[in-house]
Amino acid sequence: MTRFTIFAIALSGLTLGGTPAGAEAFQPYGRGPHCVGSTRFEVAEAFGDIGDDAMRKYLSGLPDRFIDQILQDPESSWVIEVDIPDDSVYGTAAGQRMPMAAFLTFPAKCSESPRPYRFPFADSQYGAFEDMLKSAERPRFADPDAKYPLIIHSHGMTAHGIYDVGHAHGLASHGYVVAVLFYGDNRFHAVPGMLMHAFLRPLFTRAALDAILESEHFGSRINHERIGITGHSLGGFTALALAGAPFHGNPATVHDPRIGAAVLAAPWVGDPSEDGVPPAFGPQNRDLDRVTIPVLTLFGTSDEATPASLTLPAVRYLSGPSYVVELIDQPHVFEQGSWADRDNWELLFFSAFLKDDPASLKLLNTASSAAGGNADRQLFDYQAPAGNHGSK
Repeated sequence: MTRFTIFAIALSGLTLGGTPAGAEAFQPYGRGPHCVGSTRFEVAEAFGDIGDDAMRKYLSGLPDRFIDQILQDPESSWVIEVDIPDDSVYGTAAGQRMPMAAFLTFPAKCSESPRPYRFPFADSQYGAFEDMLKSAERPRFADPDAKYPLIIHSHGMTAHGIYDVGHAHGLASHGYVVAVLFYGDNRFHAVPGMLMHAFLRPLFTRAALDAILESEHFGSRINHERIGITGHSLGGFTALALAGAPFHGNPATVHDPRIGAAVLAAPWVGDPSEDGVPPAFGPQNRDLDRVTIPVLTLFGTSDEATPASLTLPAVRYLSGPSYVVELIDQPHVFEQGSWADRDNWELLFFSAFLKDDPASLKLLNTASSAAGGNADRQLFDYQAPAGNHGSK
């Protein structure tokens, strides 16, 4: 079945005016059918009780420290060396070789003796690793013959991937390989007047994707034609840049055509507090018209860091299929119930566009909200199932 056919089926549920017929809330997905394994991301014993403040500095980075320095088994963990071009857009990082880190979750063959691991940060409140590989152990996939879609997770500015351990396990339980990246943003001294991270983030993400797709154990298990990205705040910006939108119109922005769908949670598209500074993607963010892949955008109506007044006009310029969900009364960092709403919209969206499921796409086009969680609402006035061409 072609994507054109799938769109035709999905659009059949709409009236001629674009109003959904029988729009209603959809039910939460819950846990998926698969057991979940993960790559190694275990801290060396000597660093297991250093406390949250010290651990945060390794997770988010400082000029002299990063998470790769304290892993129990860095050779079996995902630590990727990235060569940064000697270009002024990369600021103080230009010309250096810098590590980034990641962990992967995947649909796994259920084990009679799983190896759980609780990462020593915030009392593991963001989730625990359910079955972490041993040193040099090969991953055992739920279906040894399947090629799974890949989802890359890009965290917000100065955050880190441990916040999304549970999130990554939930996605993997539904049949995705998930790569959670650690950029170590605080390792780099920012240059006044420019956001070097806007160039570093896409570069690091492309390097991670290269490493995953070329890896012996994961490359052949991933469907290279079904790759998505999900990100919060600067992670949402990273997704848009990779999808084709140049930062401040600069052609040095790294793009990656392998990215086929994106979920943006409170995406950064410019700083509302800096008068006279252009938006992230050119005047009025018009360069977002270079993004032709499907995009789901979620924003909080009480977000002052990435406010709706910037987000909503920006998404009008996206050229590909576009969906927008407002999370009512939510700030920039959502409350727990709204993260659950994000998870459910994300699963519905990726099922439609990474698994090419016609029923999911039809539901995405007509769902008014996600049941459970907090108050949320799809903004049908911003919905563009066939893209925004000619609607600006």
